[in-house]
Amino acid sequence: MEQRIWKRLGISQSFSIEERLFLSTTILSASFIALLSLPVFLMNSGMSAFYILLLGISLIICYLLVRVWRLFLLARILLLLVSTVFPILIFPLTGFFKGPVVYGLVLYFNLTIVAASGQNERRLSLFHILALTAYLVFGLSPMPSLQTAAIHYLTICSFAIIFYLGTGYLKMIYDRSSQKAEKLNKELLSLKSSMEKQILETKELNAQKDRLFSIIGHDLRSPLSGIEGFLNVLDHGGVPDNERKIMQNELLRLTRGSRQLLDNLLQWAKRGTKAYEVSKVDYPKLIQQVGVQLRPLAEAKGIKLQVLIDEGEGSVMGDADMLEMIIRNLIANAIKFTPVGGWIKVRAYELASELRLEVEDNGIGMTEQQREKLFSPHREVGLGTNREKGVGLGLMLCTEFLTYMNGKIEVRSVKDKGSCFTVHLPRPSRNRYPL
Repeated sequence: MEQRIWKRLGISQSFSIEERLFLSTTILSASFIALLSLPVFLMNSGMSAFYILLLGISLIICYLLVRVWRLFLLARILLLLVSTVFPILIFPLTGFFKGPVVYGLVLYFNLTIVAASGQNERRLSLFHILALTAYLVFGLSPMPSLQTAAIHYLTICSFAIIFYLGTGYLKMIYDRSSQKAEKLNKELLSLKSSMEKQILETKELNAQKDRLFSIIGHDLRSPLSGIEGFLNVLDHGGVPDNERKIMQNELLRLTRGSRQLLDNLLQWAKRGTKAYEVSKVDYPKLIQQVGVQLRPLAEAKGIKLQVLIDEGEGSVMGDADMLEMIIRNLIANAIKFTPVGGWIKVRAYELASELRLEVEDNGIGMTEQQREKLFSPHREVGLGTNREKGVGLGLMLCTEFLTYMNGKIEVRSVKDKGSCFTVHLPRPSRNRYPL
């Protein structure tokens, strides 16, 4: 019902509740005043009829100020002036309490109360109507006795106070309902956001599960099948020495690749258990050990691997297993994308607040678009310079592990000229790690 009335009056829900009540009451009061002015016109009351008509027009102007121009404050100020001046002008001309001014006061009080935007403004409206009524009753009206004047005044004041208390109570109920509705709406939005987050996490977990099954079903099965095939051939004998040497090298490559894949899978699974230990890591010794392990793989491809870090240079706080996995993946990645005859250099720089580890190569490099998508879980994994396959877990692990160690990784790369991966790790031992 309420919505239909406001729709009929052209009042949308874009207006506040105070504005909607003000508009509704203003247009209804103007209509009521127009009806009151009709008997005055019929009695040829002269200026009083003109004043009443002017009051109705003023109320319509107040309506338009809010309805068309959204000037609510200006409309309230105009209503205050109009409803103060006109009763004083009309009251003596319409027979004092025998005329329609008393009804006009009632309408004015309704308007000022519903238009008030706060408790203090409603109190001011009550004080104003009491003061205005006192002036009309005791100052302008020729009452036969003070007792009669007091009865008229108390009657109007009683109505005003009852209406004030009633509207205040209704306003309080409305505010409480609005607060509850707003709180419920916030809770629903929070619940919606939480559910959307859970849905995204579930999708991501499903994608990771599918990815894991794909890795196990294809990327791990393929090298194992190759190893099995080579061993079957060697088992039957009759293989020339030169071919045997090639097979052994291929078996070694497949075994190393499978081991690295298994290491990455184990670390990928381990990352969800938070089984990390922060300690003082001798990073030069650790990097030298990784270099020794991967140098045969680089030499088999004709690549010169240089670890330009002397043992005993320094240490850093972190997880040794994670740091080893980061360096191993970065060097293995460089070997994969560096052609025969290339080089790979591993360096370290100790700065005041951080340790920088660099793995640089003169391999095939990347375009800007490839570099931007490098650490995305959905990136396309390319083939190496010898058509080596990968699954893309290595760089993902590097990023996640560095996040746990409060570090980060940066990449510089130029297509066909090479790449440089830089790891930044905080050096102060007081740094805390999110374990």
